[in-house]
Amino acid sequence: MSGPLHRLFFYTADLRLITGKSERSCQRVLQLIRDCNGLHKHQPITVFQACDYLGISLEKLLPFLK
Repeated sequence: MSGPLHRLFFYTADLRLITGKSERSCQRVLQLIRDCNGLHKHQPITVFQACDYLGISLEKLLPFLK
């Protein structure tokens, strides 16, 4: 790992930085991640769940989370 993990949760703004998609499109993707992991609407998505769903390694994702 290139550095410490500063946050545990993954947000719409993070996905927007990574993909360049609109806020609403990113909200839909985050809802798909929740559905795949059996989470309720009020439960946050972890960075690890996002990495797993998106197929991106944690090392590649870390620069976007700082």
